[in-house]
Amino acid sequence: MLYLIKGQENELYMNINNNSRTTFTGYTFVFTHVLSQEEKTYLIDTSNPLQYFQNIRYCTVIIPLDTDDLNYEGQYVLNVYGDGVENVFKGMVVLEGTEEEPLFTTYQSSNENNENYIFIS
Repeated sequence: MLYLIKGQENELYMNINNNSRTTFTGYTFVFTHVLSQEEKTYLIDTSNPLQYFQNIRYCTVIIPLDTDDLNYEGQYVLNVYGDGVENVFKGMVVLEGTEEEPLFTTYQSSNENNENYIFIS
């Protein structure tokens, strides 16, 4: 599960196989809120260094959530498409807000705190 924070830029680290890095010139990130089914799409151009960075080990994608693009906090289904056509990743995202005091107390064990990694082979 991926964790994003509303109101700031979020970095997603994509572990893309070296053989498939040149296959796609861009990625489409489609966020679908689980309850409302509202969709938001982000287009990532691999030639734009402000959106996409790669080195020999991984690629970094910058998702600008400093605007209120995603309207609801909570769970989203994330689909990542290579060149807008081929689905290369599907997973869950939790969007956390910027409220000072949460309305509930969460308990999280140490093995549930995952990083924002997407593996594409």
